[in-house]
Amino acid sequence: MSLRHAILGFLDIEPATGYTLMQRFEGSVGSFWTATQSQIYRELHGLLEAGLVTMEVVPQDGRPPRKLHALTHAGRSELQRWLASPMEPMQLRDPVLLRLVFAAAMPAAQLDAALADYERGLRERLVEYRARMGDEAVLGLARSARERLIWSLSIDSGVAWCEAQLAWLRNARARLAAKPVRPRAAGAAARARPAARRAPK
Repeated sequence: MSLRHAILGFLDIEPATGYTLMQRFEGSVGSFWTATQSQIYRELHGLLEAGLVTMEVVPQDGRPPRKLHALTHAGRSELQRWLASPMEPMQLRDPVLLRLVFAAAMPAAQLDAALADYERGLRERLVEYRARMGDEAVLGLARSARERLIWSLSIDSGVAWCEAQLAWLRNARARLAAKPVRPRAAGAAARARPAARRAPK
């Protein structure tokens, strides 16, 4: 239900259209929570039916009307209930690690190229997250100094995650590039063991 509550949270800041909500996701919480435009519109429809938001059609000269969504009293109560509920443990689903687990048979160069490509993407994301740290288009919407601090901390988390992933990647690529130590064959290990002494009769 986190997507639904994230939408309620954004609408608590200010009324918004579905398109504006998509921009809010991409520009703020996108470092740790993503949503497609179709998912947002689907959730908005459900929130409307549940009476948690309202929708006002705002005419525009020479342009299609805007559908502006706003939080109701019930919607704000639901948001506060969610915020006060116990935090759920994170369920990690990492597609990179999942592929890596089964990649032992891949040619070394091919695996390293895949990891290098992932590293390039991480570096681009890190640049993007660092740029958000001073982005007034996002932080300027904060309603208090405390809210601004909390939003900055969420961006800090994205930066720290990228830096930790990059450090892990450097270590992983270096260890995979090193000459592997081949395990001894079972027969060689058996020959290396001293023969058991027979007990005297």
